[in-house]
Amino acid sequence: MVLNSDLIQKVDRYIDENHKTFSELGDSFFDVFSYDKGNDRISTQIRNLQQITCSATRFADIEDFVKNQMGKEKEVKWKRVGDSTLKKLKELRDKSQEFDSDPANQMALRLRLARGWVRAVVSQYLYRVACDQMGERS
Repeated sequence: MVLNSDLIQKVDRYIDENHKTFSELGDSFFDVFSYDKGNDRISTQIRNLQQITCSATRFADIEDFVKNQMGKEKEVKWKRVGDSTLKKLKELRDKSQEFDSDPANQMALRLRLARGWVRAVVSQYLYRVACDQMGERS
């Protein structure tokens, strides 16, 4: 489904207007997952979230990824950020319904919203990594 320019503008405006709150989740991800300081490697969990969000063909795949990570015994960290992540994804789902009543458009809107959201989350996480590596406070 190809979104018309009015819908794309609505999504982009929403992402810009909510960038600060999306970034706050990126701060939470940094606080929980940090990074491997010895090897300067970022958390694979962050990259996995970004990968699934950017490659998903269904929005539910993103939600399912988060739930799956939360349910793994060894992924205690996801239990700390999972609920807030799922809450934000629900807000994106609700926003897509507010923007358009057509289910096909809603699906495309949800994915576009999610990709904008994850870019903000991951960018803030990476910024915090860089600040930490430079010994600065963000």
